[in-house]
Amino acid sequence: MMSDANGKMRFLVKAAGSPTTASIGLAKAPAVKLTAKPLFQSIGKGDGLGAAASAEWHMVEADAPQADAAAAWDACHELVTKGQALAAGGIRFAEPDLEQQWPISKQPLLEEKLALRAGAPNHQDPHYPREADNYWFADNDHGQFSALGQSDPGEGHRIRIAHLDTGFDPDHATCPKFIRGQKNFVDPDFPDDARDRSSGLFNNFSHGTGTLSILAGGGGAGVKPFGCAPYAEIIPIRVANRVILFRNSAIAQAFDHVHGLCRTPSTLVHVVTMSMGGVPSQAWAEAVNALYDAGVFVVTAAGNNYGNIPTHLIVYPARFNRVVAACGVMADGTPYADLAPALMAGDYGPDSKMAGALAAYTPNVPWARFGEASVVDFDGAGTSAATPQIAAAAATWIQANRPLYDGVAEPWQRVELIRNALFESAAHDQTRAKYLGAGRLRAKDASTWIPHGRLEKQPEDDASFSMAHLVFGLAAAGPLKQPMLDLELCQVLQKTGLDCKLAGRPARGALGAVVAEILASPLASDTLKKALMKAPVEATRAKVPASAHSAAMTPMDHLNIQLALEPPLPVPPVRKLRVFAYDPTLQTDAQMFGINEATVSVPWEVDLTEGPTGEYLEVVDVDPASKCCYAPVDLNHPHLLGANGHAPSEANPQFHQQMAYAVAMRTITRFERALGRRALWAPRMVRGPDGNVVDRKFVQRLRVYPHALRENNAYYSSARMALLFGYFTAEDGDIGTSLPGSQVFCSVSHDIIAHETTHALLDGLHPRYQEATNPDMLAFHEAFADIVALFQHFTIPEALLQQIKRTRGDLSQESLLGQLAVQFGQASGMHGPLRSAIGRIVNGRWRAAKPNKTDYETQKATGDPHLLGSVLVSAVFAAFETIYRGRSADLVRLATNGTGVLPQGEISHDLALRLAGEASTVADQVLNICIRALDYCPPTDLTFGEYLRALITGDRDLVREDTRGYRVAFISAFRDRGIYPKDVAHLAEDSLVWRRPPAIDQEMARDFAALVKSLDLDWNLNSVRRNAYETSERNRFKVWKWISDPKRAALLSSLGFENAAENVKIGEIDGEMRPVEVHSVRPSRKTAPDGTSHGWLVMGITQTFRAHPDAERYRGGCTVMVDLNNNMPVYFIRKCLRGSTGAMAQRQARSAARERAAELGVTYDSPGDPHHEREQFALLHRGWRT
Repeated sequence: MMSDANGKMRFLVKAAGSPTTASIGLAKAPAVKLTAKPLFQSIGKGDGLGAAASAEWHMVEADAPQADAAAAWDACHELVTKGQALAAGGIRFAEPDLEQQWPISKQPLLEEKLALRAGAPNHQDPHYPREADNYWFADNDHGQFSALGQSDPGEGHRIRIAHLDTGFDPDHATCPKFIRGQKNFVDPDFPDDARDRSSGLFNNFSHGTGTLSILAGGGGAGVKPFGCAPYAEIIPIRVANRVILFRNSAIAQAFDHVHGLCRTPSTLVHVVTMSMGGVPSQAWAEAVNALYDAGVFVVTAAGNNYGNIPTHLIVYPARFNRVVAACGVMADGTPYADLAPALMAGDYGPDSKMAGALAAYTPNVPWARFGEASVVDFDGAGTSAATPQIAAAAATWIQANRPLYDGVAEPWQRVELIRNALFESAAHDQTRAKYLGAGRLRAKDASTWIPHGRLEKQPEDDASFSMAHLVFGLAAAGPLKQPMLDLELCQVLQKTGLDCKLAGRPARGALGAVVAEILASPLASDTLKKALMKAPVEATRAKVPASAHSAAMTPMDHLNIQLALEPPLPVPPVRKLRVFAYDPTLQTDAQMFGINEATVSVPWEVDLTEGPTGEYLEVVDVDPASKCCYAPVDLNHPHLLGANGHAPSEANPQFHQQMAYAVAMRTITRFERALGRRALWAPRMVRGPDGNVVDRKFVQRLRVYPHALRENNAYYSSARMALLFGYFTAEDGDIGTSLPGSQVFCSVSHDIIAHETTHALLDGLHPRYQEATNPDMLAFHEAFADIVALFQHFTIPEALLQQIKRTRGDLSQESLLGQLAVQFGQASGMHGPLRSAIGRIVNGRWRAAKPNKTDYETQKATGDPHLLGSVLVSAVFAAFETIYRGRSADLVRLATNGTGVLPQGEISHDLALRLAGEASTVADQVLNICIRALDYCPPTDLTFGEYLRALITGDRDLVREDTRGYRVAFISAFRDRGIYPKDVAHLAEDSLVWRRPPAIDQEMARDFAALVKSLDLDWNLNSVRRNAYETSERNRFKVWKWISDPKRAALLSSLGFENAAENVKIGEIDGEMRPVEVHSVRPSRKTAPDGTSHGWLVMGITQTFRAHPDAERYRGGCTVMVDLNNNMPVYFIRKCLRGSTGAMAQRQARSAARERAAELGVTYDSPGDPHHEREQFALLHRGWRT
């Protein structure tokens, strides 16, 4: 398009003298008003930066309606013919001020990527070659930037790079440190502000922000710096309002602005980089010539295509002789060219240009995401990503060879020195020179390359001196129109792809078909067609081929046709499956009829197979007791896809498989959302004969056995890495809605599945929590699994609404929302649910539980983990009730005209809906708070009081102002049940927050920050889980090696650890102090309600003390919380082996546990004993009915 936002045509006109404001007949209008203003402020002005021109360029605006390309060119030809009197010396040249498109990604694919982002980075695209290291492009096998050892040369000595693009995001963590004077040729209201103010999800896909991050990006907020020239001074120049739309005039003005900066030594620009281009412009050609003569190195993108449509030839200005074209080479060294039609590829050719082309690395390179300050995607693609690498290499060569660069006789020789160094040092590949030009970029080799031999000046660039002029011989058009016709012909050939047919200079007799297609093309002006008809080409009168219209199509036309023929089908975000909302027996409860069946959404797994078997779970339906194997369910069967899976049924084993999978996947998703990273199962420990761990193996899938046990039990087996669900015969007598003597299946209880899955997830996060180092440990495991199961009740809208109506919004009354495993409890003879957060069954009747400050100590004295755990569940549920009442109080007041007292009878449907919405929201928030707190817990020997501190600290870090009293509700609920943390002065928020660590000296702080920077923190919601595990293992080893260095002894002591020693005494216990173990190094990315993102690094470190002579194991540990904004530790959450909570306290707890085991007649297993093979959770759950 050639019209501006007001619908007016625009031209670039070269005239001798300033055109006057006048009206002429133009574009089939009798009188069109023309207004003009200079295009260049510096180029052509003389004074040492190029000879003064007899004619100058102007931007001319015509008060005429919008026109297509052909009509705009006809208007240009008219302007030259009729408008000679408009300028004192006449008009020499006119071209449309084109608005061009730059391809990035097919729109449907782009939209799909954006839709799935959810604040997490995109990973490397598997359709292209990949590397294990996300920052591979800079390593020594590729671009070599990481080997340069760059440092800041200081003010006045830095290289200056002009970055022409869509602008930049100043708030992004990668924003370069040295941003200098900005310019904007897109937004007239902000001429000196190049920030990208774009809005809307699909506006530009972060183009300017992405290319700038590669060029000179910094780091912070958990983002690793990866800029290739981090110490360069950057001049951002905004030339496009979005990456696919830019005007020729904007780029010409940007070149001119750079030229003007070169007039002053303090603002001189050394390098220009631009990751875009299109069809040629004569104004561009003259601007490029001026910059070359001024000694400015210019590199621009070679261009992108799909299936070489419409062309694979390099676009302009990269096609100019004096501009280096940035082509692409992939991670495996193959050209980024000639790829499948659905994949974006880079341009290359013609052969005459490739001597001035260089290949840099793309795709799958880091790319800062616009608008999300701490997110870097790793699927950066296109020659857009290659261009800034070459610009940075040019800058680093200048910095390393400044005397040589400054000592040239002529400014243009500076450009040739850089070109010579980059081209000669490149990794040459003669077999691929047609794609890679001079070869693959090698920045380190280039920085030490001293060019030799005579420097040759490149011939001047001229957009009108083209192959087209030589081939078609348009001299008959006249001296003024001939260059314009040549330029228009070049544009038409490039837009239609016909330039590829001429790249090999075909014989004259073979040109007829090409000419005929141009004559039929709507892109060609009438003036050009008339000139072609007169051209001395014998075949110009050949019959127009039937495919002429196809050749005339624009790139977007080709893409639209391809998408119409083969529209991509986006992967569904979720799979819908039917489940029981609570328990199967509620199907026969008249009050629950119709709402116990729910349809839930689970993440769509592309590679899900029969079982179901997916990324996280493998359902294996073998019944050892009956020696039966049940056929695995295929959730991808069309009938099941259309019906949202099997209908809920106790009698259908395939439904049991479906429900176990669905509920487990929902539980996994809850953890991942709260923690901001993919969930990992506990690794499989390989032990040597001495019981020591000798290896850790990645566990991809947790196995799920729906019918593993013929008993009233279900448990998580850490030895088998499996969930084992039992089934049993219901007892006789009063067992509620269950049928006496019927089979009861744990695998169709929503609560039991969620409970067991939580055990497995918690074990993957904190493997030491299986060890009963104190009475709270196993109780916490049970309580936390109950909490997760309970709050999932609030995610099923239909069942939630019914229970809200039944209780009239009072969640302290008996309801299914506060109960767990109703069918299991009734069928086991308990007259009610297995457990309840708000009451209990006494003599067959439900009674509300009243909190007492002795609850914690009373239940701890019983030694029963379930009874003790119920105190924690009750506290969390009470906090939830308090928050819910506070948030819903205004709704009740509105419904009662301010009295706050509801009338008798059923509440209104509207009020019930609003109350259900509040309950669901609060339940979601409370569960997130509970799960997030796991990152703030010590890695071993946790107590309920310490969990309260974790809850408060984690929530405060994310939400500073507690305006709704969430944290107060938790503190009150824990206090009312006698749960108090030790070592705090007051039960106040400020006292409960974990204390800051002691100050460390500056050198140690620098070392620690350097350690954090060296870690690979690419573990998030989009990570490949195996890669996340392997990354974590590498990080684990790095941290262990660093902290074990004797130089860090002081820091080790601050963490509560000691050096390993064979003879150590703690209190009355003699033993061996083992070396520290780093259990996990895991990033945590969380988004606050106000939209701000918080990046943390969580290090879990433990140490074992082995007592003599029985080798009893006592554990100490520390969780180190690191703020990724500054890479410094914020909390040391310690459990020391010495002191009031250390080995002596653990010894006392073991003595009490032994006594209880003896009373019950069971064998006691010491915590951490590697030789016992008993299933901890199996034994624990067999006490469910206690």
